[in-house]
Amino acid sequence: MDSNTTGGSYTPPPPPSGGGPMTPPPAGGGDLIYPPNPPKEPVLILLLNLILAGVGYFLIGQNTKGIVAIIAALVIGVPTCGIGWGVLCIVTGLDGYFQSEAQKAGHPLGQWTFFKDHR
Repeated sequence: MDSNTTGGSYTPPPPPSGGGPMTPPPAGGGDLIYPPNPPKEPVLILLLNLILAGVGYFLIGQNTKGIVAIIAALVIGVPTCGIGWGVLCIVTGLDGYFQSEAQKAGHPLGQWTFFKDHR
């Protein structure tokens, strides 16, 4: 029976078989970013993010987060005469440090994980 006619029925397709247990999505959403070999030094990521909010994220693979942080720093920094920029640099510096520490310990990251939110 055609599904476009009145009274037709629809049966959804079965879920894809993966052959194993389903893995949960990453905690921070998006693709998983596995630790580089050798891992980046957390202090380097901290310093880069303190100088320019978001730059350190590019080294640990959180590229989208880095772009958003740079744009946010510009948008917030201009009307606050740089105060917002400084605050955002401190926040991204600490976050980048914790993200890099997690990678150094062997934990994968999500694109949008923050601080110590790693599962």
